[in-house]
Amino acid sequence: MRTFGSYGARWWALLTVLLLCPCSTALAQQGTSFDELAQALEAHFDRALISDVRAQLPLGAPYEIWGWDAGDFSGDSYPDLALTVFIPQERQRRVRVYAFVDQDGFLLNVASMILPYIELPLEVGIAISDTTCFITQKHRSGVWSIRGYRYWLGNFMLWEERKLESSSKGSIELISNYRWLYKREVRFRPDGGVSAERQSVVVPVYHRRQRLFVGYPTDAVCSLVDYVPKGAYYWEGPQDASLRIRAVYDERFLYIALWVTDNELVTGRCDTCSADMLRVWFIRSKLDTTVSVASQPLRQQKASHTTSWELLGINLRIGDFAEQPPQVTLHSQQWQEIARSPSWRRTKAVVSRRPDGYTAKLRIPLELVLGTPDTVGVTPFRLRFAAEAVDLDNEFRPEEASVVCTSSDFVVEDLNTYAELVFLPPGQWYGESRNVLADILADELLRLGF
Repeated sequence: MRTFGSYGARWWALLTVLLLCPCSTALAQQGTSFDELAQALEAHFDRALISDVRAQLPLGAPYEIWGWDAGDFSGDSYPDLALTVFIPQERQRRVRVYAFVDQDGFLLNVASMILPYIELPLEVGIAISDTTCFITQKHRSGVWSIRGYRYWLGNFMLWEERKLESSSKGSIELISNYRWLYKREVRFRPDGGVSAERQSVVVPVYHRRQRLFVGYPTDAVCSLVDYVPKGAYYWEGPQDASLRIRAVYDERFLYIALWVTDNELVTGRCDTCSADMLRVWFIRSKLDTTVSVASQPLRQQKASHTTSWELLGINLRIGDFAEQPPQVTLHSQQWQEIARSPSWRRTKAVVSRRPDGYTAKLRIPLELVLGTPDTVGVTPFRLRFAAEAVDLDNEFRPEEASVVCTSSDFVVEDLNTYAELVFLPPGQWYGESRNVLADILADELLRLGF
């Protein structure tokens, strides 16, 4: 079994830092004043910078500081600041989290958010580590979350989110990385040992006409050995075989682009000869095409009926980039019906050579993979899919092929081992990003009459 890391130990270590760190006031279970905080901040910041922080905190009502940490989460090697503020006069159980970045000699407030707590304000904690600002929050007994943010190119970005649910039967950790677009699920036994783990990519699918911003990544990359469920012994690294995926949609089609790195292309000398190829799989729902965007582990998302889904596979032989064009074939229990449909005739594939591999672009009608595409562009939903790049370095030894896939445990017949395409309506994004200058720009535009 592959091991992605000692997640249980990392969780409890980070929670311990967040809740018991000497730089917070959790041990006393009460807040401190800003004057007391200022004395501690003098070890990290100049007094002028501390004055910048005071001017950007709530004015008027008295407040308490329940937690803080100083460190670099902007990548410029200068210390930044994050803290939690509690206003006793408010009757709601909530705290305010502020993040400040050292920018041009000022501590600039780049993010402020309101988060609820259950019993004590210290249930919302702060820690800065690994160029990331971590915010932990208790949701209920045995359920915690940690959200990691980074400041990058003027954006306060959600980098990674972790959720841990524990009980007497064990615990489940779900990690969603919004920068590198993957999900990781780890299950622990009651004694703390790992009973199961898996990793898969998550590809956001935006409308083709939607303008994309730097704060929201679009390409999922499969370049680790974790994404080689078959033939890992013959896999020599990302330069041998790796995969990058991007997808968009419009009112009629789903467009998928796949950049495959392959240092030894085998195109096949005949139609039945062994060759490099691509395979794309979809789980088509028969009853309900939409799957709600939830942070629930995939293995807990069970179909309502055993016959509520069906499998659709598209195989692509890349051709020889000259006289032999790429060949697209269909894999489905209803392949005869689908092959005669107009939707299949509108399916197109283009393959082009690159210095380090090749690029494949697929155009697939939405009704072919969704059945009823009317919901596309209205509400977010997830579609289970998988992509496989079959790398064959020796055409006379097909048993030594390596398969780079979008999931670490992919099995064609098991829908719980698939990756995900997340369809997003226009104006919605996968992840979270706050532009520091957005409010300033909007106020300036309003002042000018726009």
